[in-house]
Amino acid sequence: MMLMENTQRPETDQTVENTEGGGQLAYVPYKNGIAIKRYRGIAAKVKVPDTIDEKPVTAVEKKAFLSCKTIKEISLPDTIEEIGDWAFAHAEHLRTVTIPNRAFLRGKELFLGCVRLKEIRIRTREELRDLGLGRMLAMAVTVLHDYFLFEPLEVGSDAWIARWDAKLTDLIRLDDLDGFEELWTCGEEDYEGKDYDIKSYPVEKRKMKLRIVYFRLLHPYKLAPAIERELKDYLKASREAWDIIMEEHADDLEYYKLFADSGCITEENFDILLTDLADKGAEIKAYMLKYKEEHLKTSDVFSAFELDW
Repeated sequence: MMLMENTQRPETDQTVENTEGGGQLAYVPYKNGIAIKRYRGIAAKVKVPDTIDEKPVTAVEKKAFLSCKTIKEISLPDTIEEIGDWAFAHAEHLRTVTIPNRAFLRGKELFLGCVRLKEIRIRTREELRDLGLGRMLAMAVTVLHDYFLFEPLEVGSDAWIARWDAKLTDLIRLDDLDGFEELWTCGEEDYEGKDYDIKSYPVEKRKMKLRIVYFRLLHPYKLAPAIERELKDYLKASREAWDIIMEEHADDLEYYKLFADSGCITEENFDILLTDLADKGAEIKAYMLKYKEEHLKTSDVFSAFELDW
């Protein structure tokens, strides 16, 4: 989508203050309203107003927030009808975007390089957050790379969920070296802060897949039984599934429960896992020991580990 093609620009950009945290929004007339041309400033939060000069703000021009390194939150008004190409691309610290609950025209790769984007909230649909759908929408454009899922009115529908889950299963079925040759050919020595060689690349690729698999299983809204089984089998087959818990969710009991429910705890690995829990809380240790007592064959469960109450 090409915005502004038929719009006569003023000689000097007009600006309006960003009320959330400073800086300015440059804007231009567009059709019967206003288009945001560019943000200038170093604010962490940006709120695009619904009107400027008594006209509705209907568009965000392409590259309007390109490479804005400080922005963590952006809120778009309900009046928005169009968002141009790469509008928020490479806003590396962007974490939350709020959009209207309506259909609008969109350009390509709106969130390219937004590696920290965690949630896309849809105004007036707050219930989606508890179901994990705002996070799923963010993953759709940053991890699954499917902008057909960037349809606010469709989020949470049976068809939307089915497409999202199909994209996830496609992702976990990909070879873990997929993309490495391109990365190496382009001369990239650093990828999201890690040195990636032929050994470390597939490990980090699996960890990326595991993060989204864990999330989906912990937010199983309309999750089909066949997809659930495949995701749990992926956890069970991945050496890094336990590493993700230890490194990123060591104090979250729900992850241990999911790990166990997926069949990842066995008689063969139990003692090793328990050793890793040496400095973890009593609740987690107790859960692991109870799981062993109830699900694994053993004659003396408490001899394997002494709880520090």
